[in-house]
Amino acid sequence: MASDELKIVLEDVKEKFDTVIEGINMVRETLERHKEENQREHEEFKKTILGVQVDVSVLKTDVAILKTDVATLKTDVSEIRKDLNDHRDNTELQCRERRKKA
Repeated sequence: MASDELKIVLEDVKEKFDTVIEGINMVRETLERHKEENQREHEEFKKTILGVQVDVSVLKTDVAILKTDVATLKTDVSEIRKDLNDHRDNTELQCRERRKKA
C-alpha cells in the first residue's frame, strides 16, 4: 500500500516536472524568437546607419566642393570689383578733364 501511494506521489511529481519543463521550453522558444527579431532589427539599424554615414560623407564632399566654388567666386567678384573701380576711376578722370577744359 505504501508502494502504491509512493507511485501516485511520484507520478504527480513527474507531471509537475513535465509541466515545468514544458513551461521552460515555451519560454526558451519565446526568447529565441525575440532574439532573432532583435537581431534582424539590429541589422536593419546598422544598414540604416551605414546609409546615413554614406550620405553624410557625400554631403561633406559636396560641401568641400561648394567651399572651393565660393572661394573662386569671391576671387572673381574681387577682381570684377577691382576692374569696375579702375574703370570708374578712369571714367571719372575723363569727366573731370572735360569739365576743366570747358
